[in-house]
Amino acid sequence: PPSTIVKNRDTEEVLGTLVEPGDRLLICRGGTGGRGNGASGKPSKVGPPGGSIKTWLSFQMTLVADVGLVGFPNAGKSTLLRAVTQARPKVADYPFTTLVPNLGVTSLDRFQLDKSMQMVWLDIPGLIEGASDGKGLGLAFLRHTERCKILLHLIDGESEQPECDMQAINRELEQYSSTLANKPQVIILTKTDLPHVSAVLDLKLAALKGATRHNRVIAISSADGANLKKLIQGTYRLLDSTTKAEGRAGAS
Repeated sequence: PPSTIVKNRDTEEVLGTLVEPGDRLLICRGGTGGRGNGASGKPSKVGPPGGSIKTWLSFQMTLVADVGLVGFPNAGKSTLLRAVTQARPKVADYPFTTLVPNLGVTSLDRFQLDKSMQMVWLDIPGLIEGASDGKGLGLAFLRHTERCKILLHLIDGESEQPECDMQAINRELEQYSSTLANKPQVIILTKTDLPHVSAVLDLKLAALKGATRHNRVIAISSADGANLKKLIQGTYRLLDSTTKAEGRAGAS
């Protein structure tokens, strides 16, 4: 099927990826075949078979989305997905409520933006420090985010040190793969509807902006909708510019 990664089961070497319907991939070249009994004229005598290659393979299907949501458990990823799409992932006030990836489609006309455009969003289980070494649930699904064009990095507004949370997740992404580490990000501080978060909002935003190399930092509330339209608009603009840049790079 499309978006299937083919690996050597023993070495984990990626042998290729099937991207489009009808794609073909040569993994092992077959032998030349032996000489049949017609060549010898004797029914019981056949020639030896030619050499061949044998290997064990693993096939991993990846979900294809435009936008990937990453962050610590309980940062508000599933709540945001519910707020901007028709997806209904499980939401609760304890960590690791998301156990499997969830896809949702954001229609821009829902936010009085371009009526013809949509974005596919992917929410994976929350990451924890040490995820790149196999800790937690998120590692098993990070391969799905590698196919996303951009990442929305959600930071819990209740965190005492949001900039440290952001840096910790970015380290895990970098250790997992350079592909993830280099994807454009939007940094999102969540839960601004909570009074104790709102009271120190400016300080936390300043800390996040000081720790990034870009100005794509925004504070939102999925509960009351604060800044969601602005987030959707900015996300689409970043997605559009990233897609165009990839197209120019591919053409050259």
